[in-house]
Amino acid sequence: MPASLVFLCARKVVSDHGCALRSLASLPQELYPVLFKAAFLDQRPLVIGELVLRWPERVLSLTRSLRACQHCCLDLSRDWPSRDCLQAVLLAVVKGLRERDRRDRNALRVLDLCGVQDEGGRREPNTMGSWFRTVALSKACLEARGRRRGGESTPKRRRGVSSPAVEVEVRADLFVNGSSFETVRQALRGGGPLRLVCRDLRAEELSTQRTASLLDMLEPSALRRVDLRYNNLGLAGIALLLPRLASCPSLLSLRLLYSNVDVHRPTPGMEAGLRELAGGLGGLLNLREINLTSLRLSGKLRLLLSALERPLEVLELPYFSLTPSDLSYLSSSPHAPALRKLDLSGNSLSVEQLPSLQRLLSLSRSLSHLVLSGCSLTDSLLGALLPSLGLCRGLQSLGLSLNPLSTRGLLSLAHTAICLPLLQLLVYPQPTDCYEEGLPQPPSYYNLMEFPLDQGKLARATEELRQVLERAGRADLVLSTDLYSHSTAELLEE
Repeated sequence: MPASLVFLCARKVVSDHGCALRSLASLPQELYPVLFKAAFLDQRPLVIGELVLRWPERVLSLTRSLRACQHCCLDLSRDWPSRDCLQAVLLAVVKGLRERDRRDRNALRVLDLCGVQDEGGRREPNTMGSWFRTVALSKACLEARGRRRGGESTPKRRRGVSSPAVEVEVRADLFVNGSSFETVRQALRGGGPLRLVCRDLRAEELSTQRTASLLDMLEPSALRRVDLRYNNLGLAGIALLLPRLASCPSLLSLRLLYSNVDVHRPTPGMEAGLRELAGGLGGLLNLREINLTSLRLSGKLRLLLSALERPLEVLELPYFSLTPSDLSYLSSSPHAPALRKLDLSGNSLSVEQLPSLQRLLSLSRSLSHLVLSGCSLTDSLLGALLPSLGLCRGLQSLGLSLNPLSTRGLLSLAHTAICLPLLQLLVYPQPTDCYEEGLPQPPSYYNLMEFPLDQGKLARATEELRQVLERAGRADLVLSTDLYSHSTAELLEE
């Protein structure tokens, strides 16, 4: 059932702002969540503002309000939010803080914007991504603080009745870079009636000092995920930040992408720095997910991961320059049977590493997402891996793009894939025999991306793969050569 009669009536009510304004006072408050979702669906920002001003509950969670429900099966939380609608929510919260006549009717104390979609999903032109949302939230906090200090929100008190300051906590995922840092910093420091609390932090292109000051201003107990990328931290910078993260008891995920660490370019004190890095990771007691993209720490995986208190569920090591000893450690470590997602993209895998990878896959029975893109997997290497891969019965997505595989190798892969009952997505490379004449052998990562394809050969190979799925009755299994398409990204994300 696409929508109930209640939801259809709600859409009719919100279709006209004047009508909605007159009706809200007489409508049961139990209908407000339905009206809120209808107003978001039809992009009625004025009605959304009126609903937020009168919100009857202490908590308004945007994603929870927009999910599929008994009245409407549409899950609007999977789409990027409308800029006008989200701005209407923020304006109404600020307005509600300063209007005394609204205050008694508005029970709202927590506005939860965590988990708002900004990757994948459906994005319309008039939407608000995470960076703009972070800036809008920060400006709303500053505006509320300015009005409070300016006296606009200080109501006259009735004799004998105290009028405490009303505070609304705004929980959100923040995206901070050099352009937004100062605005976010001002919003986080100091008090105010609108208090910004960060759950997931993404910080890009910030200096170590700015990143440290940002972490110092966040609520430690609320921080769940930290994503630091393109910050050029180096070993010294990472070592400076990790003790700050150790005070965050709910921290589950740490992503350190492109942090300028490379053991192939040794510097004085590097070994001591690596030991300090391992010790810092060991201080993150509840860590479940780690991403060390492009930290070229060949031969150091044992040092880093053996320091962790608990087995990892998500391990992402793209361009880590893995050695045979790294894979050997990983395959026999406590992390192997606990992994749900493993990404080894960009690490050139060899015959020497094959036994460790086979053992790792055979132990990873809980594995749901596996990415081996750009790993120099040939037909023979993949063929040796397929029996172990076939043991990963819980696998939901498999990424093998940018590997030099022929149509014959891909057909063998497809026959293994159809036997994995939960597999929803297989991202595969363009077959090497479907390029135009002259493809260098062995082809490089760049060759596989840029060399021209023979469209006729490619169409025939694609049809052969499709027929393997059709004969097996696996119409549910999506084949894709585009790792960056929206549907692919959604399935590969945790």
